[in-house]
Amino acid sequence: MKTQLAIWAGKTAGTASRMIGNGGSTISGIVARKIDVQFLRHLRSNAKEIIYITGTNGKTTTANLIAHLLETSGKTVLANSEGSNMVTGISATIVRNAPFIGFMMNDVAVIEVDEASLPKAILECQPDYLIVTNFFRDQLDRYGELDLLIEKMKDSLKSVDVKLILNADDPFVNRFSNLQTKNIYVGLDKNAGRFQSYTMGESKYCPICQKEFKYTAVHFGQLGHYQCTCGFTRPQTTLSVEKVYQGKKGIRLTVDGADYPTTLKGMYNAYNAILAICACQEMGLNTKEIREGLMLYHKINGRMQDFLIGEDTWKLNLVKNPAGGNVTLSEYLQTNEKKQLIFCLNDYLADGEDISWIWDIDMEIANREEVETFIASGKRAHDAALRMKYAGIPEEKIIILPEMKEAVLYAKKKGYPAYIMATYTCLSPMVTILLKEAEEQKKGDKYLGTFTIPFLSRHPKSVWGQGKYHMPKKTVRMEGNLSSNRRNQKP
Repeated sequence: MKTQLAIWAGKTAGTASRMIGNGGSTISGIVARKIDVQFLRHLRSNAKEIIYITGTNGKTTTANLIAHLLETSGKTVLANSEGSNMVTGISATIVRNAPFIGFMMNDVAVIEVDEASLPKAILECQPDYLIVTNFFRDQLDRYGELDLLIEKMKDSLKSVDVKLILNADDPFVNRFSNLQTKNIYVGLDKNAGRFQSYTMGESKYCPICQKEFKYTAVHFGQLGHYQCTCGFTRPQTTLSVEKVYQGKKGIRLTVDGADYPTTLKGMYNAYNAILAICACQEMGLNTKEIREGLMLYHKINGRMQDFLIGEDTWKLNLVKNPAGGNVTLSEYLQTNEKKQLIFCLNDYLADGEDISWIWDIDMEIANREEVETFIASGKRAHDAALRMKYAGIPEEKIIILPEMKEAVLYAKKKGYPAYIMATYTCLSPMVTILLKEAEEQKKGDKYLGTFTIPFLSRHPKSVWGQGKYHMPKKTVRMEGNLSSNRRNQKP
């Protein structure tokens, strides 16, 4: 009866939250857990098999890709596809999936799990599979140092009967190898593809003896083919990407001689793709089913997403740590076309209140002739602009527009594509803004003169964990009228 009451209360709270204009993505889980403190254990009542996906970068894309592949093969899937990956968000997914009475059984639950939340999630509900993507420095104010985080995660798995799917190319992930679990390793071959090199990188030292690794191939960050004199080395892979090709429609992988065309943009997505392929093979999908699913997959969550603005294709990608910033820049700078770069930076709880990580982004590689304008936006726009300045970017190229809608309108007037990097709480509002711009374009609407937008920029989805809304305060103006609204433009 307590469980049923938790479901009813959660559904009621979620509906009420949406009616008053909030997103309602986690409130139903919060309420359900107030009534049933270990509500997550009911995930077993929702799925025959459970897959958890965790790690620093790529877990949302990997989880959504797996869910899509399984669904297109005919399986019923429960997934927290909106990215609410803490125990409250996962619990909310269960509430939404449950009928008014009882539970609805699915073939598979594909659940993205926050790294710090993994021990609690495992304590309440043990998965059948755990996928670990990679580890990079991320939100040190919340997660702490990587060593401590990884040890806590490993401790939670010591007595769990689970099959691990691990990224063999990451020495941090390889530390899970000494658990008494069934391990599957995936990775990229040495000459799988060409990756951008950076002047800044993650730690490349052995976790056992602290000596520097010897690398025979580096893909990005600390990911690659490594070995140490103490014996800690990259494990033999079960499934490997032999080649990655970057095409206009997306990357194409060669895996065990089979060709897998995808709609994924960005070479780094080869890791997300091979993890998804491996998981789906474990779920019984054949090569044909996986290939067809990969060609039908489309991102809609701001992860390397394209938007048609005017006659140009704009790109948007989530950036939340140095590694993500570096791979995003490397993808954005592959062409020599005239472009502009927008960096939207917030410091809310979901972003990480410590933004010192932006100084470890190799922003210097963006200081190129074809990048004609650099726009700093978001709550910490001035900090983003300062990082640009110290990267050697000429001050006359740097524009500070904290309001994201204003930044988009300014960039749109330039008449050439904008490539956008956005932190977590900037991402959803920016997707909304760009989709609205694309929609207005289809209708043939024109922006003329100076005008206010009373409702367009009110994003009903609350800033996660803040209880606030992202609402531009200024009147939006065209470029010709922007001068009166642009104080302290130069860092």
